[in-house]
Amino acid sequence: MALNVVAADAPLVERILDETFPVWGQGLDRAAYGRYNRAQAATPWGAANLRRVALVDDGGRLLASAKRYVLAATVDGERVPLLGLGAVFTPEARRGHGYGRELLRRVLEEAAEQGFGLAMLFSEIAPRYYEHLGFRMLPVSQVALSARPGARPGPLAIAMRSGDFGDIASIVEMNESARAGCRLALVRDAAYVRFCIARKRLLAASGAPGHRRVEFFVVEEGGRAAAYVVLLEVGEHAMVTEWGDRDPSGARVGAMLQTILARDAGAVACLRAWLNPGPLPPQLEIAAREVPPLTMMMRPLGRHVWPSPPLDTGDIAWWPADVF
Repeated sequence: MALNVVAADAPLVERILDETFPVWGQGLDRAAYGRYNRAQAATPWGAANLRRVALVDDGGRLLASAKRYVLAATVDGERVPLLGLGAVFTPEARRGHGYGRELLRRVLEEAAEQGFGLAMLFSEIAPRYYEHLGFRMLPVSQVALSARPGARPGPLAIAMRSGDFGDIASIVEMNESARAGCRLALVRDAAYVRFCIARKRLLAASGAPGHRRVEFFVVEEGGRAAAYVVLLEVGEHAMVTEWGDRDPSGARVGAMLQTILARDAGAVACLRAWLNPGPLPPQLEIAAREVPPLTMMMRPLGRHVWPSPPLDTGDIAWWPADVF
C-alpha cells in the first residue's frame, strides 16, 4: 500500500474536522467548529503560513493529519526558520499502525530539506510519543497571579482603552524589546500578532454568547500604546494570552491587571499567565505555580543542534497566544 503526504483540500479538511471535532471541539458545535477553523485559515497570516497536511493511502483514505505553521524564532541570537506542528491526529480506526509517526517523519524530513532549523509542537499526550521522533520537552512556567497584599482595592488611576489593530506596530516593538535578552523567542511580526488576537476573537465569537470573552486593552503614552494585555476569559477564570510594556518593570501591565482583578466585584477570580523572562509586574504576586495542560516540545532540524547550555524557564519568551 502506497502512503502519500498531501496538502489537504477543502473536502479533505472537512473529513479531518469530522474526526478531530470530538477531541478539540472546545465546546463548539460541529458547524461552529468548522467555521472557526476555516476562518483562521482565511486570515492574511493563516492563508500564507497555515496548512493542513494528511497522510493518505493510494485509495485516498485518511490515515493521519496535522497542521503545519511557518514561523521564525531567535535562538541564542540567531534567527531560525521554525516549523510549527499542531493538531496531530490519527483517526481511531487507523491507530496502532504508526501512521501519525510516519506523517511527522515525512513532514520533518521535508522541512529540513526546505531550510527549517527547528520544529516545535505542544502536546496534550505523554511526551514519550514525540521523544521517539527526536523532540525534547522545554520548560513552561504557568502561574496563578493575584494582587499584592496591601495594594489599593478598586479601580486604579490608569487610563485603559480597548486595543485595536492600529496598535499592532507598537505591540511588535514591545515584543521585540522583550525578546532581546532571551535565548529562545518567537519572532512576532505585525501580521502574526494580528492573527493571534483574531484567532482568540474568532473562538469567542464561534461559541455560545457570553461563554468566552476576549479583552484587549492598551495604555497610551505620547499618543502610542505603551503597554497592552490580551485576556481570554471563561467564567471567573482568565488567561493572559500575551502582554507587553515599554517600562521594563512591567508597572503599567501590573496596574492594568490589578484593575481587572478589582473590577466588577471580583468577576475575574483567577488570573493565569505564562511567565516570560523579566521582572514580575510590581503590583502582582504569584499565588500558585501550576502544571500547564500542554507540554512544549522542540527538536533541531538540518544543521542546527540543541542550544547549549540547556534552556531554562528564564531563557524562553513564549505566550499562550503562541500555542499552535
